[in-house]
Amino acid sequence: MKLYPVLQKPNVRRLLSANLLSGIGDWFNSVAVLSLLLEITGSAMAIGITLALRTLPHLIFGPLGGWLADRFNRKGVLIACDLARAVIALSFLFVSKEADLWIVYTGTFLLVAFSAMYNPSRLSILPQIVSQNELASANALDQSVFGIVMAIGSLVGGVFIALWGSDIAFIYNSLSFVASAILLVRLNVPKSQIQEEVQNQTASEQATSYKDVLHFIQKTPIVYAVLLLTTLWPIGGGIINVLISVYAYQVFDAGKMGIGLLYGAIGLGFIVGGLIAGRLQRYPYEVASVGLAVEGFAFLLTSFSPTIYVTALFYALSTIAGGMGNASLNTLLMRHVSPQYHGRVFALEMTLSNVLIGLSMLVGGWVLTIADPRLVCFIAGCFVTLFSIMVGRSIWRMAKANQAKNHARGDGRGIETFVD
Repeated sequence: MKLYPVLQKPNVRRLLSANLLSGIGDWFNSVAVLSLLLEITGSAMAIGITLALRTLPHLIFGPLGGWLADRFNRKGVLIACDLARAVIALSFLFVSKEADLWIVYTGTFLLVAFSAMYNPSRLSILPQIVSQNELASANALDQSVFGIVMAIGSLVGGVFIALWGSDIAFIYNSLSFVASAILLVRLNVPKSQIQEEVQNQTASEQATSYKDVLHFIQKTPIVYAVLLLTTLWPIGGGIINVLISVYAYQVFDAGKMGIGLLYGAIGLGFIVGGLIAGRLQRYPYEVASVGLAVEGFAFLLTSFSPTIYVTALFYALSTIAGGMGNASLNTLLMRHVSPQYHGRVFALEMTLSNVLIGLSMLVGGWVLTIADPRLVCFIAGCFVTLFSIMVGRSIWRMAKANQAKNHARGDGRGIETFVD
């Protein structure tokens, strides 16, 4: 509580608990679906199609989710998406033979589609339930919850399914969405005057909504820089994700244990990164400027790892830095973007990053069939590090300029606000 006084707020606890429950359910579902596909088909093609279907919906439904977040009641959007996912999650129970693969593909597509519509409202609702001073702390907590979900999902998911089977995992996933919806029903979300004005606009006024957002981004340098960093980083990040399995199976011959170890290390890194970011909440510009560059450099170091355990250490260090950087970047977006654009800006960021990371994973998988994994990792790590340094330097310069303005006004460090 001393580290995160924002946790004393019931609304924050409910939102984070909902994310935790549904996130773990998602992981269990992912492991169960892949296991089921291998069991009934033994085909890598079926797995490839399923993984591709986890990227495509973001391109279609991500922008729609941003529009919904800014046009309608965000709490209502979250609850509706949870209830829809609870029903869809049960569809996998009807898969028993290869002829039922269409259910897997359709269910996967729809689950990701509703998640893509859910996430912009989830992020946009944070600034409504915490103060400007608490944004950095709340985003740091969000990164820690993400790490907990990944650690539990990767380390426990396989064991859970081995003991109780895929069907129980699908049922748990459905119930996790129901539990999340129940928690969200109890959220008390004050509506800002700006959001009320947006929700009262006519359909014709809303039709140009993304044109307005793009114009806003272009005239707000800090927002443009943050979005550039968060959307282009996945070009190298997708390849790094593919390397997790390659390192575990091909480089170190550690198999499933190695994959669990690396994902567990990544999850632990996000947990620790969130905790540290909570301590450094007064310095979002500085942390955002160096976080993703350090993350890329730590990934680069894995290309020299002598053992799977050293690799796990480097992955943990990278996501500690990444968790800190992500929390700070989200904080900067929330502070510098007008509330009327929150949903659509986050939707654009998530849509572009998810599509790019999917394409990067596809290209990375092909490159790794003809190139040495360590060389590929070194090149991807260099790209991420150098790109992050260049954009981070711009954010750092803007930080200094912003501080100078605050001091000139007598505001001290001040709290940055959006530019309208």
